[in-house]
Amino acid sequence: MVNDLSELKSLSPCIKRSVVLGEGRTPLINFHGNLYLKLENLNPTGSFKDRGAALAISWVKNVGKFKTVIEDSSGNAGIAVSAYSAGAGLKARIYVPSTIPEGKYLMLRVFGAEVIKAGTRNDAHRKATSDREGLYVGHVINPLFIEGMKDIALEIVKDLRSVPDTILAPVASGTLILALWKGFNELRELGLIDRIPRLISVQACGYSTLKDMVKTYYIECDHPSELADALRLTIVPRINQIANAVKGSSGFNMVVGDKALVKALKELWVRGITAEPSSAATYAAYRYAMKEGIDLGNLVVAIITGSGLKYVKDIGRLIAT
Repeated sequence: MVNDLSELKSLSPCIKRSVVLGEGRTPLINFHGNLYLKLENLNPTGSFKDRGAALAISWVKNVGKFKTVIEDSSGNAGIAVSAYSAGAGLKARIYVPSTIPEGKYLMLRVFGAEVIKAGTRNDAHRKATSDREGLYVGHVINPLFIEGMKDIALEIVKDLRSVPDTILAPVASGTLILALWKGFNELRELGLIDRIPRLISVQACGYSTLKDMVKTYYIECDHPSELADALRLTIVPRINQIANAVKGSSGFNMVVGDKALVKALKELWVRGITAEPSSAATYAAYRYAMKEGIDLGNLVVAIITGSGLKYVKDIGRLIAT
């Protein structure tokens, strides 16, 4: 059941969005059969993190006490925070892993951020949270990112005019799957829908923080992922909440290896979907489920979280092999 959504403009909290770059309202397209893709790669800076950054940076600007914001990121969250900080007249200091893709690093610099390479993804998180020279707005713990992202649930229901049976979402820090869980639960509480879709978390080989907490499938997982840079995080403060969201929706976990990622990436790009490797993991998980006869239902949504245009040289090399 889906009731009238026409008068419901937003489920986000009453925070004035003083920094807006056109985030949200991304397309939902039928890719084939029962699969729809939510193209979050078409947000202003190329990822779903723009939704959360818009709300978080607007809050910082409205408070008016801080001139520098600090974030740790494999790239996408840092780019979003940098762009929205630039729009707000704030300085951004972003801690990143030393292996950050060149395209993401250059985008951070172009937006005017101070970029500090800090070893591994976990090292970047530890150093950012110990920096006392600015306000830490990190998406890993900041609830405003979840509040800013939960409108994805509303958009999916409005565009499908139905509740999907299953949603596949990449999981590292878990903000996206928690935003989906929160958004769908609020829609149900408002009486606009009568059920919540099954949420399937998709993680990278070697970085599955959920493997001992929920039922897990492994897809060509022979070594730790080198390609899924946005998913290589193992310091996850909200891990129990993520597990509860997956289990509470009767979902499960899927862990994807690089071979499966490359296959999925090729199929997406030859169909015009400019996904980054980490977000292609959801399509890789879908392909595996179809091959193995895992029932995902009649209406499935996979979230394409980030744009591969940020490192098109690397993707060109992968697709050519």
